[in-house]
Amino acid sequence: MERRVKGSSQKHGVDAMTLFHSVLGWDYPPDLVYKNFAGVTFSHGPGGERRCVTNYDTTLISTYGDSFTYCAEVGDGDTWQTGLGEKLRTNVLNFGVCGYGTDQALLKFELNKGPYTKLVILGVWPENVNRVVNVYRPFYAYSDTIMTTKPIFQKQGDTIRLISNPINSVAELSKLDQESFLEELGKVDYWYRLDKRLPKFSFPYTFSFYDWRNVLFSQLVAGINDLRKKRSRRPWNLYDEDNPLSIMCFIADLFVETARSRGSEPLIVIMPHKEDIRDLIDKEIPWFFRFTQYLSHKGYPFFDAVQCVADMHPSKQELDKLYGSHASAEGNRMLAEILSKRLTADYSCLFKNP
Repeated sequence: MERRVKGSSQKHGVDAMTLFHSVLGWDYPPDLVYKNFAGVTFSHGPGGERRCVTNYDTTLISTYGDSFTYCAEVGDGDTWQTGLGEKLRTNVLNFGVCGYGTDQALLKFELNKGPYTKLVILGVWPENVNRVVNVYRPFYAYSDTIMTTKPIFQKQGDTIRLISNPINSVAELSKLDQESFLEELGKVDYWYRLDKRLPKFSFPYTFSFYDWRNVLFSQLVAGINDLRKKRSRRPWNLYDEDNPLSIMCFIADLFVETARSRGSEPLIVIMPHKEDIRDLIDKEIPWFFRFTQYLSHKGYPFFDAVQCVADMHPSKQELDKLYGSHASAEGNRMLAEILSKRLTADYSCLFKNP
């Protein structure tokens, strides 16, 4: 039976109570159907997966990730999974979830007990490094309407451990109104602690400005170093910080290990967006270079779709057609095209003999 949900204060048109998940923080329930405020319909299957408009005898691929995997701004027939399935003549399962960090995508994959597909894709939008060090969404994205908590991996010495979702039931959501509870959450949240570290401007403003000297100076030095390396100048690039980077790398390790233990081929796809593409065209070396360098060093199968699109040297006008806040239908068709070429080249036996 389909569960139809009316629009609410949630920006994607779904009530928070409907999406709440005790382990993952939030997720799409089975058979959910809803419309966003633009009138786009999103429908889900029995496993909570986003439906694709395909109907083949085989289902060889499953995909996990955030809204760029979910395809947040297009209908079911315009997702890149639908396009990829049509090109490869197989169904492609879409387990992407809006707002997810790569940690949640991994945990959702681990929770999925099958049936397993021969190929599993983890979609990583480069910005996701900011989310894996965030436990309560508003600490990172002040105006976001995802008003709940999530699990988080925390590095302690040489080990990384999982801290489970601090909210275990819908009834416990009321804890988020308690300042003491938020302060406790903040102890493991990068963005909360950053806000606490940054000096506040106050009267007299001339003296307050000098409190910012260390912060501003460190950013200036980082910017100069980035220019020397032709690297992107981004304030607080967490890929340049060992702790967030190590967590992203740890998640990649677990993803590859879990996929292979299930007899699946893992593939990490760096998801493209126009800002990252423009940045790469301008700076030549991606701001997430240290992450892809780690994947290469480990020999993990990955595909940098940002680099692939940048190599096409699209104009600003072309990029604006491919992407709004997320990929347009045209952008998803392009991704399906370049992915299908990569997969048929690297996994020819898989798709010739399903």
